[in-house]
Amino acid sequence: MQFSDPYWLLLPLVIPLFHRWWVRRNRPPSFIFPLPIPRAASNTSALWMPLLIKYLAIACFAYALARPQNAHTFIERSVNGIDILMIMDVSASMNIEDLAERSRLEVAKDTMRNFIKGRQNDRIGFVIFSGEAVTLAPPTLDYGMILQSVGEIRTGALKDGTAIGDGLALGVGRLRDSKAKSKIIILLTDGDNNVGQVDPATAGDLADGYGIKVYTIAVGREGRVKLPIRTQIGGQTITTYQWFDNALNPTLLQHIAQQTNGKFYRVTDAKTLESVFKEINTLETTKVKAREHIRYDELFEGPLKWGVLLLLLERVLSMGWWRVIP
Repeated sequence: MQFSDPYWLLLPLVIPLFHRWWVRRNRPPSFIFPLPIPRAASNTSALWMPLLIKYLAIACFAYALARPQNAHTFIERSVNGIDILMIMDVSASMNIEDLAERSRLEVAKDTMRNFIKGRQNDRIGFVIFSGEAVTLAPPTLDYGMILQSVGEIRTGALKDGTAIGDGLALGVGRLRDSKAKSKIIILLTDGDNNVGQVDPATAGDLADGYGIKVYTIAVGREGRVKLPIRTQIGGQTITTYQWFDNALNPTLLQHIAQQTNGKFYRVTDAKTLESVFKEINTLETTKVKAREHIRYDELFEGPLKWGVLLLLLERVLSMGWWRVIP
């Protein structure tokens, strides 16, 4: 609670001064009598009650004049959200353990989960691809569903291969009808396009045509790397390693990023991948405009009514039966 005119609260401070003057003014004259005067004849206590009531009424009026108020603040937020589609390669090569002694897939999943948790007011969708592309979730604000979908990603669920063009084209299709002012795709892969029906450069042209910005991320080392092969024997998991020629095409990914006003990243360790997503999180910020509205509830009516009632009571007592009390 607050007061619009708090200086009126000083008014009751004048009451003691007025009361002192009133007492002196109404002090009866002093006489010396040879005989004692009965106590009741000189009793002035009957005047105190109306006077006290009058002072309380004045205090109520001062409180009302100070205009007590309750302030209610309302913030009107205008959010300009972003539509984000995350596209991740889930081919067999994503099992290679060259990022912090963990598989590329697990490191990518953890990093993407942290990225999703850090967003607000943005619709996020998820697409995976290997030899074919599948939508796990269209752009949505249901982050719980997105996080659950990311946690369930496994390699081997789709046809083998690396169809970058198909994955990007599917992502563009999910965002082309978006009404968001900003639309971005984050494409993560560890290989070169070797299968599929859509050329990656053509998919990049489609993204540029629909005003979609594409951030491309190439993860993992190139050349000969060890691909873990896990088999179940007698209830136990046996891991063997097979040499694998990992081929990347950074030039293609860089071209897609440049033609869509995005950015290309080359990642060879887990920390770098984490910093890449932090940078994207900084570059693609949601604009929030806020306007503050304040509503005041006036509370002077209560003390004003009490003041009037007390003043009427004082008048009744002064003019009625109270004045005859000895």
